[in-house]
Amino acid sequence: MEFQPVIPPGPAAPPEAFFTGLGLGDRSPAGRPYVVANFIASVDGKATAEGRTAPLGDPGDRAAFHLLRTEVDAVLAGTRTMFIENYGPLAKDAHLSKLRVAAGRQPQPLGVIVSRTGTIPFDVPLFADPASRVAIYAATDIDVPDCPAQVTVHPVGSGDAALSEMLSSLRADYDVRSLLCEGGPSLFSALLVHGLIDELFLTFAPKVVGGDGMGITTGRPLDELDDVRLAGALEHEGTLFLHYAWDRD
Repeated sequence: MEFQPVIPPGPAAPPEAFFTGLGLGDRSPAGRPYVVANFIASVDGKATAEGRTAPLGDPGDRAAFHLLRTEVDAVLAGTRTMFIENYGPLAKDAHLSKLRVAAGRQPQPLGVIVSRTGTIPFDVPLFADPASRVAIYAATDIDVPDCPAQVTVHPVGSGDAALSEMLSSLRADYDVRSLLCEGGPSLFSALLVHGLIDELFLTFAPKVVGGDGMGITTGRPLDELDDVRLAGALEHEGTLFLHYAWDRD
């Protein structure tokens, strides 16, 4: 499998050439991790088909998805996303864990969940993996059942400060310098509203869903349009892999 660079142009190469060695943690601002998001969308702007992201993806998207997980200290997801996508171990095989270790990271990224209601999908495979660590940030008390994964619960406020509290804790308590947000749209929107997203990896699948499905954001709109910079574009079998960055300085 090879991806073709479009912006900037260059020779085709395997996905590891483009989705490893990104140095995301080196850009971490004081007091919080550097936050990147990864989403897939259809050409008509839908983030899911039949309620899930899997029907939109292909082998190229899956390769990029899993390689991006090797580039961060932690992976963040909302409870609904974790349940619908049936999250398992975040580095799914030995090769991906080896890439993480070679870059100086733990074999498995820290799993991070943020919840307003305290309803956590403890039955997903992630919690059955003894090599996985999970940090839960919630505004309500959480009763954690016995499970093989290492689970720590952190209380946060229920208002706008909750996300900033979570990011501060990840940096202070876990030394997380790079964080990957995988959704869902509500969580991504909340991070955008508070200026807490630094980069976006957006895959455009050559598929049309139709209907009134949700895009990659939902909920409260931004107070004004947010300008982003196109940092790169790749193509593989009709799928576009776009990379955007916020210039916050």
